[in-house]
Amino acid sequence: MGARLLAGLKKLQQKHSVIGDVRGLGLFIGVEFVKDRATKEPAGDFMGKLEQLAFRKGLLLLGCGKSTIRVAPPLVLNSYDVDKGLEIFDACLTELTR
Repeated sequence: MGARLLAGLKKLQQKHSVIGDVRGLGLFIGVEFVKDRATKEPAGDFMGKLEQLAFRKGLLLLGCGKSTIRVAPPLVLNSYDVDKGLEIFDACLTELTR
């Protein structure tokens, strides 16, 4: 499930320019948000908005550092959970970057 989640987040990175980096191992993944990929300036204000919107949509995210979301789901995660989480994450990113 970790490989599935990481691959899904990397696809979202290609779709959303606000994602500067996706890194991790297994189910412990960090998604870093930037104002500009070239300068890699942290987008801390964006991260807070994303946490709140995702929570309202049923996805619990945890900020880490200035502009990174820590993705650390339970180990009993299945493919439906991964796909649903990615779907909600994508919807939130789309809504916030309009």
